[in-house]
Amino acid sequence: MRIAVTNDDGVHAPGIARLAAHLRDAGHEVVVCAPDGNLSGAGASTGADLRKIKGIAIEPTTVAGLDAHRVSSTPAVCALLAVRGAFGGPVDLVMSGINPGTNMGPSVLHSGTVGAVVTAANFGVPGLAVSMDAEEHAPDEIFDSAASWALFVLDNTDLGGPPRAMSLNVPGLPASEVKGVRATGLDATPGFRAAGVRTVEPLASGGRLVSFVYEPVERRLDADGDVAAVRSGWASLSWLTSISADEAPRGAWREGRPTSLV
Repeated sequence: MRIAVTNDDGVHAPGIARLAAHLRDAGHEVVVCAPDGNLSGAGASTGADLRKIKGIAIEPTTVAGLDAHRVSSTPAVCALLAVRGAFGGPVDLVMSGINPGTNMGPSVLHSGTVGAVVTAANFGVPGLAVSMDAEEHAPDEIFDSAASWALFVLDNTDLGGPPRAMSLNVPGLPASEVKGVRATGLDATPGFRAAGVRTVEPLASGGRLVSFVYEPVERRLDADGDVAAVRSGWASLSWLTSISADEAPRGAWREGRPTSLV
């Protein structure tokens, strides 16, 4: 299988190297194309109107001994470049990760890791985002665990039919200690929320540097959700759909126009 591998942490982050190496060693043809810096939280943003910019800089580099492409744009654009043939022939799958830190619940909306595969699926190629419940300084064994479970999912998922975007979250455990993979929905919250804003320091310009204040959310977890699965030692696998219209609540809107225009 020809697989494009990207991420939102930058082309030289440790997670993408581990994922690319495992895919290569499993016999897949790997195309590495990732942002030139950390773009965590970019979601599916393209960063600009792609029809109006002069171009996107792509520079050669090396990742895990593989020829790779350092792209001056977002994870979503990296995925789209791969899907549209910027790096040779068509790809069969886009994989994104391995992201240090989970992408669960509504946070998938903002995740660049997930945004890349949602973009790929939206343009006709299935995608699998891989995140782990550990930080970037985790031992190699934990990165290898996430990569191994990602390969297990790849080998046991039917990629036929309409292109799908999938999100895999793996506990920060050695591979042998993970209980397995459980299909899950998205929990209502990833377990924290922005509760306010604080001023960090004043700026010489007269402005101020601010940051969000976060607090944990204590609630009963959805037993079938991704957060509960990972906390209990399972890897969670969620299928995502593109944004679609929903019906307005009854009485929320009625037809009409301003009387000034009548």
